[in-house]
Amino acid sequence: MYTRGKGGGRLIVGVYVDDLIITGGDAVAVSKFKAQMRNAFRMSDLGLLSYYLGLEVTQGPDEIALRQSAYATKILEKAGLAACNSSATPMEMKLKLLKEGSTPSVDATEYRSLIGSLRYLCNSRPDMAYAVGYLSRFMEAPRQEHLAAVRCVLRYVAGTVH
Repeated sequence: MYTRGKGGGRLIVGVYVDDLIITGGDAVAVSKFKAQMRNAFRMSDLGLLSYYLGLEVTQGPDEIALRQSAYATKILEKAGLAACNSSATPMEMKLKLLKEGSTPSVDATEYRSLIGSLRYLCNSRPDMAYAVGYLSRFMEAPRQEHLAAVRCVLRYVAGTVH
């Protein structure tokens, strides 16, 4: 991320590989910057941001909304829970999990992948942040009870995607 200018004329440029997101409080300054970039590089202006790195962006006159519906659906499909029953909460209240559980181990790579996907989903779903953070503690040696708790979070996601 790069910034340029101060106050209302400040520009913020987000860079990812060959994509730029350019924003600022002054439309003239944004247009000038885009013109400078077009003179220096071959680029095209795709207009208002609508999709970026799994984030769906809806811009209205009074608000900007972020969603990750398509990304959430992919996570559910990957976990085999696309048609599951939904859950009203991401995690049981007062859930206590131990690192040395009594159930068998599960595939740590799969567990880490699901947790990583859920952590990215928290960008638009802060309501899941505590549960995902708590379950992240068990990535070293996950067990059945840890995976069951992850599936509960996924069922919560399913209830908000469909």
